Order: sequence, then structure tokens, then C-alpha cells
Amino acid sequence: MKGLFGDGQLPGYFGQRQWMAGSSSQVPCRLFGICFVILLLMLLVALPVSAKVGDPNGLIPDSSCRSCHTEEVFTKGFVRSVHGHNSCTSCHRDIKNRARHMSGQERPADVNCAACHRDVAAKYRRDVHAVKQNFACQDCHGEIHGLQKSGKDVKTAITENCIRCHNTQDYVLLGHGRALAKGNQDAAACSDCHGLHNIPAYNLALERDVAVAREAYTRRCRACHADTKMAKRNGFSTKTVLNFDETYHGKVLDIGFPQRVAGCADCHGGHNNLSKTDPRSSLHPDNLYGACKTCHKGIHKRFVSFNPHPDSEDSKGQMALYWTNIFMIALLTGTFLFFWLHTILWWRRAYLDKCRRTKAGFLEHALAPECRDDYQVQRFSVTERVMHILLVMSFFILVMTGFPLKYHETAWAKVLVNLWGGAYRAGLFHRFAALVLCGLFLYTLWLSIRFLFPGWQRRGWLGRLFGPDSLFPNLKDLQDMKGMVLWFFHRGEMPRLDRWTYWEKFDFLAVFWGMMAIGGSGFMLWFPEAFSWILPGWVINVAAVVHSEEAFLAAVFIFTVHFFNNHIVPNKFPLEPNIFTGRYRIESLREERPLEYERLVAEGRLDSLKREGPGIWTQMFASVFGLGSLILGIGLVVLILWAALFY
Repeated sequence: MKGLFGDGQLPGYFGQRQWMAGSSSQVPCRLFGICFVILLLMLLVALPVSAKVGDPNGLIPDSSCRSCHTEEVFTKGFVRSVHGHNSCTSCHRDIKNRARHMSGQERPADVNCAACHRDVAAKYRRDVHAVKQNFACQDCHGEIHGLQKSGKDVKTAITENCIRCHNTQDYVLLGHGRALAKGNQDAAACSDCHGLHNIPAYNLALERDVAVAREAYTRRCRACHADTKMAKRNGFSTKTVLNFDETYHGKVLDIGFPQRVAGCADCHGGHNNLSKTDPRSSLHPDNLYGACKTCHKGIHKRFVSFNPHPDSEDSKGQMALYWTNIFMIALLTGTFLFFWLHTILWWRRAYLDKCRRTKAGFLEHALAPECRDDYQVQRFSVTERVMHILLVMSFFILVMTGFPLKYHETAWAKVLVNLWGGAYRAGLFHRFAALVLCGLFLYTLWLSIRFLFPGWQRRGWLGRLFGPDSLFPNLKDLQDMKGMVLWFFHRGEMPRLDRWTYWEKFDFLAVFWGMMAIGGSGFMLWFPEAFSWILPGWVINVAAVVHSEEAFLAAVFIFTVHFFNNHIVPNKFPLEPNIFTGRYRIESLREERPLEYERLVAEGRLDSLKREGPGIWTQMFASVFGLGSLILGIGLVVLILWAALFY
């Protein structure tokens, strides 16, 4: 007390003469200081008793409450509770007068926990326990006056609270619950999957709520099982999640339409997610057929060999899938290396020749060639032109509905799927376009048979197969290929070409391989239940790889190599319209396919093929449809290559 009281000696009530003998002006000041300190100490002592933290009234001290409420929970229990620092009236705010309360005139209302726990209360208003069960806070947290912090870890404490009402057999004794009970803090507690104070109130009778629930729970499963540190601690692989994301189920779920596919809990179970070696697991060999049959009605038992987490890099466990993936990668790499190099070299040489002809003054205007000839040569029939238009349209639909699933993680994929009206409708358009393409293929196959056996004549079919009008490769094609390479490097003239070039034959024959690969695998993916009666389930995994990679090969090849060979090559840029008009300029025929021109002249057939040039409406359609297809195709291939390289 030194400083306030001078020498530190506190005088008694009667004082000491020496102190009183001081100056008369100092006496009132010292008395005032003493009174001020005493009053301050009294306030400091009385304040916690009369109005503890959160007490809005300060009128009724806790000691007064406990004079009536003598139960141990109100005396000793409340003091030791988590709310022990609060006063009684900090919660029972409606009690303001002790006498009126004791007489029954002021009765305590329900405690409003939200007065302090505002954030929790805001979440809890939408919680399933509040919406459907009308639970109050104390229904889960127990007797509030004696509530104490659990000595156990948070996850265990939450789980033990939940199983007071919920079935312990489902979770606590199985899967994550068992691991948590053994002390594994990585194991999921109830709140890790369902949330805490904000558990959604799903109505599983509504498809919308089923979809939201499936997506929410699947994403929470993925959040842990894709965590590399957690996987390393617990000895599992994050590939499980990555491989699931590349399946049809994972792609459709990720693109925003989970109601159409299975999530994690649909196969593994919501709570009893045990190892597949456990007889109680839904994935146990004895139970797997029934689990798959829940969604895939009418499957054969061999369907269960399908792997919902296929790993194309597993050379031992999934050998067929591994080698299929290797083959498709080799096919894509070889095809693109050859034809992209072929395109680059051709482009360079064609532009070089164009520049030389321009300087010499021999190059004619290339943008409007159709109006200079009185007659042109018939190259494609009306049927063939209609077939090509249907082919173009169906191919674009297949690309725009299929590739959003292949690259489901991109922003443009979600935009394209939504343009079709969602994943389900996009799938309908995809299948319809596939049927159109199959119809065109079958009709082309029929035309090929008629070409080989006109009038069902068997004689001469071999000559027609290797003849100049056939699309089947022959020795001349190898010679032309060699000649083109020499021409690229200025070591010879450009080869004299006939009706069909070797790159056109490749385009045609690729359709046969492509329809077997992409068409066959597509039907397997479309009808897996039916094919399970013929093939084991793991073939569906192989079909998925073939379908995806063959689609990539077809789309990128068409939008790069095919577009260049037929439209972007300098002497035809920006468009070769003959596939749409059906006509071919005689000058172009003589220059680009000299062997065919000479053969037609020698056989006297050129005049019979002459037709008037296409009308203005035909030319307008060719320009609009052809250029529109070019622009759309180039735009799509940019998106596809961007996704393939950077995602």
C-alpha cells in the first residue's frame, strides 16, 4: 500500500496523535483516499457474487438461488461444469425478482442456448434432429447443470453420444467405428461423415435429395481416401479414388449428376464398410452378386469380376486391362506420329510451291473456283453426299456428348453436358448418334459387297478389290507413299495419283477397325448386363479403355489430319466443297488425280460424267455447313488437346 498511504502504516480508527498532528489540509485528503480504496475493494469483492459473466440482471446472487435449489447438481455439480463461470441468471434471464419467483409468479422459461451459442444455433436450425425430431440441446448434451468436458478425445466423445440413440451394430462394432475404438484417430467418426449441428434432413423419397446425399457422402469418402498422408499412415492406396474417378460412375458424379450412378456407400455400405474378406461385408465374394444386382438387374454371376476401381497400370493384378492400355497408347502414338509428320511436311512443301507459283504469276484465285467451269465431273452421288452429312452430324454429337465425360474435371465439360440437358439426356443423344453411325456403317458395308459382287457375280472380284476404283490398299499406294516422302524433301516429283489416295483409303479402312473397336465396346458399356451372359465382367473394364482411347484417336485424327488433307491443304484452303456439292472441277481432276483423268479419257467415260456446275443454293449450303463444321471441329480439338495435356 505504499504510495497511497505514505509510510505504509494504516492508522487505526482512533488514529495516532503523530498522524493527526499533521497539517489540517492533509487530513481530508488522506481520509478521502482511504474511503475510496475501501469502497473499490468492496466493489471488486461483491461484483463476482452479484453478477457473474453473462448475468444481465445482477439482482439475484447465485448463493440466493442455492438457498432453495440445494440438490448436489446445482451446488457442487454446476460449479464444476463447463458453464460454472456463468451465473444462474445468465441462462435463466426471465427470473428477475426472487420473491416473485419463489411465489410462482415468475416461472422459468426454456433456456435459450442460442443467446450465447449463436453460430451453432444458426446451423442447428436446419439439422435433421431439429427439423424432424424437434430435439433440444439437452437431448444430446444431457443435464446442462452438470455438463462437463469428456476426458476422451473429441471423435470418441461424439460417437458415444450418437450411439445413445443410434444402432451400435451398424457402426461401432464394424469398419470405421472399430478402428476408432482401437485408437485410430484417422478413422471417421459420426461427425466426419454426417456433420455436427448441421446434419442435413434428406428426404430419400425424392430423387433430388438422393442425389445430393450420394454426392455429399461420396465426396467425404474421397476427401479422406485421397489424402496421401492419411493413406500412408493407414496402409491404403489413394489410387482407389483416382481409379474410381475415371469410371462412368465417378465421371457422371463429378460432372454433377449423381442420381444416375452409384456412390461409395451404394457398394461399400454406409456404416459396415468392412474389408471384402469379412463375411459380413457387402463386397465379400458370397455377397457381391447380390450387391451388384441391386442396380444391375438381370446380370449373370460372371459380372462380379468387373472392377469398379480399375487400374490400367497394374500389370500383375489386371493384366488384360494393362496390355489393352499399352496397345491403345501405341496405336495412338504411332498413328499421330506418322500422319502429323506427314501433314507438316506436306503443308511445308505445298506452301513452298504455292509461293513459287504466285511469284511466277501462275496461281489462280482459289476462293471461287466453282463459277469458271461450264461443266464439272460427277464425283459423289446424292446418296453419298447425304451419308456424309449424316456422318458429320452424328460424329459431332458423339464428340460433344462423350468427351465431356472423358474430361469431366474441366469447366467446358460441365457447360457442354448442361447444353444437352444433363448427363442423362446427353447419354440419350450419344446413343442415338451411335445408332445413326452404325446404320451408316452397315449401309457402307452393303455398298462394298455390291461393289465386289455386282449382280452377285463371283468372277473378277479380286481384280475389283485391287483395282483403281477400290478403296482397298494395293502396291500402288506404297509407291505413292514413297513418292510423297521424296517430294516432301525435293527429291522427286509429286506422285501421279489415281481415284483414291493412300490417305483416303486409310480414312475409309479406319472406319472398319473403329466400328469394331469403338462400336463393339460402346455396346458392351450400354448393355453390360446382357454381355455378362457372354463375357466375364472384367471385359467391361477393357471395353471402357478401348472406347475412350479409340474415341480420342478418331476425334483428334478427323479434326487434324482429315481436315488438313481435305480442306486446309494450301491448294484447297479454306474448303474443298465437292463432298457437299458432288462436283469436281475438271482442272482439279487433271491436276490432282492425273491417272484417273487419263483413264477416264482413254475409256471414253469423261463426257458421261460431266455435269453442270452446282447451283448457288448448293454452293451456299456447302460453304455454310462445311466451314461451320471446320470451325466447330477445330474448336473442339483445341479443348480436347488442352484437357489431355493439362488435366
